[in-house]
Amino acid sequence: MRRLLALPTLLSTLMLLAGGQDPAPKPGAPDARARAAAQLRQLGWLAGTWVLHGDTSTTEEHWRPLQGTTMLGTSHSFDARRTHFFEFLRITIERDQVVYVAMPGGGAAVTFPLAQLEADVVEFENAAHDHPQRIRYQKTDAGVTATISQLDGSRAQAFEFKAR
Repeated sequence: MRRLLALPTLLSTLMLLAGGQDPAPKPGAPDARARAAAQLRQLGWLAGTWVLHGDTSTTEEHWRPLQGTTMLGTSHSFDARRTHFFEFLRITIERDQVVYVAMPGGGAAVTFPLAQLEADVVEFENAAHDHPQRIRYQKTDAGVTATISQLDGSRAQAFEFKAR
């Protein structure tokens, strides 16, 4: 008999506990992951191949269109004789926020969370990184301008890429 009484008690305890969980999200309440996915979709203008011809070398940055929750990119600086620099890039969602992840020279990943997003501008920042701390892309009539800097704007370098 004791076992039979224990079962209803257990069931009512479980029902009480279930009722004490976080309530279901309210209709219309912003969901962080859905918001991040919408922000990521706004970056479609960045997809493509962007070229910067310098005096002695060329830099190409290539961004694949959004697939799933990631845009994959590469940056490659070279001249006729050798590669000067390369990095693997991605813009993705981590912990329900959009982040820019750079792997310069194929090395360790450095993450820059989204700091600003407008129709034709996106900025990512990481105050703990030595340099750069801010990465900014702006759509232009001719292509894309990429600017790296410290958070205070110092040590800024702008790269004006044209569409290829």
